Amino acid sequence: MAREHMPIQIGLPEEPAWQVAEPTPFALLAFLAGDEMPDPGESFLAAGRAFGGEPRDVEPLPIEDERVAWGFAFTAGRRASRVLVWCERADPAQLPSAEAADARWVLSLETILDEGRPVEDFAALCVTLAASAGARLRLLYDAGLGATWNAPAAAELLATRGELVDERQLYRIEIVARDRTKGPFWLSTVGMSRLLKPELEMLEVPPELLRTALELVDATAARLVTAEFPHAGVPFEVGPDLKATLVPAREAAETVDPSCAGGERDRRHLPPGPRAAICAPGQRGSFRKVWVAPLDELAALAQGEAALYIAERVVDVRARLARRTWPTVLQALAARAAPDAYLVSAKVLLSKAQAAGADAPTPQGYAWLDIDSADAAGGTGALAHDLASLDRRAGERISFELESVADWRIHGMRPDAAEIGPETPLR
Repeated sequence: MAREHMPIQIGLPEEPAWQVAEPTPFALLAFLAGDEMPDPGESFLAAGRAFGGEPRDVEPLPIEDERVAWGFAFTAGRRASRVLVWCERADPAQLPSAEAADARWVLSLETILDEGRPVEDFAALCVTLAASAGARLRLLYDAGLGATWNAPAAAELLATRGELVDERQLYRIEIVARDRTKGPFWLSTVGMSRLLKPELEMLEVPPELLRTALELVDATAARLVTAEFPHAGVPFEVGPDLKATLVPAREAAETVDPSCAGGERDRRHLPPGPRAAICAPGQRGSFRKVWVAPLDELAALAQGEAALYIAERVVDVRARLARRTWPTVLQALAARAAPDAYLVSAKVLLSKAQAAGADAPTPQGYAWLDIDSADAAGGTGALAHDLASLDRRAGERISFELESVADWRIHGMRPDAAEIGPETPLR
């Protein structure tokens, strides 16, 4: 039976093109200040708190390197892979950031991420190492991604017990071009291989669609962290009535011009393992059918004519972060000299107006409001666009509570940033 599209999770056998032989290990480092050697007992206790139970099958690591002070392996929680933790003196020539300049010791952790619960496992491992370092922590470093948490960010990680961690922290997206001004651009993820997943790509993205392409790759990668990859060459939905296709990257790159990034020359030194290119729903061309970037779909997204599916945990974390950073919105409104000096907007959950006593469930949906006033409890604003599903019209004035806020943006306030959001608060 032919299918017009294929959902991400369909219960069919795994696509052979996406099979990964073995996952890349996850390695995390904590850089500590102070001359006193870290106590191994702190790491043991931190792991117990993070995983909700005392570590099991603990044994010392037989390490002969004279720089290593101690090391042990253990099993924690329901995870199948053992965790290795060791302590060694910091090498001043190998510090990843100036924020670790006074580091004297390094706590290292290595394991295989839990395939069944990778986000929760990642958060627990980060909390374990950050708690092991305590107040001496200068930098937490994900060696596979080159991502860092400085001391304030690590403190927030501990304070929230990882509740602000989502799928987006498990990978990063690289953007490559021969000409960074003119493009075209080659986007590719780094880190999906740690989850027994192929890395995602998008090829030949024009500069005017780069930001939208980044959003599509990011949203798709986040959803696929915990879902099966769709079968190669079969369209699937990346948003409501918005489709794309995953194609083996080498096949999609066959027609890439040698002058563009992402061709055969760029692939010679890539790590082994499958890679999937996000392409248009169907092949293009009359003489020879080829796979191309989903340019029509990107244009629809850029023009606001389509939307993307977002992973549920990403939505939840964005909402938590938006509400935690709401004081930034209040500061921006207070500093605005005139209502049109810059735009402050918020994404809020709205309900459809219904007659009193109606028994049917009240439809709900998210919409962006142009904010004109706000306080610690909520605010008021005008609906930025029509919302036909809720019988709401652009310009309608709406009051909202802080609990309904899912995101916020400030446009045109800073010359160095066209847009400010919860991840980039005011300096």
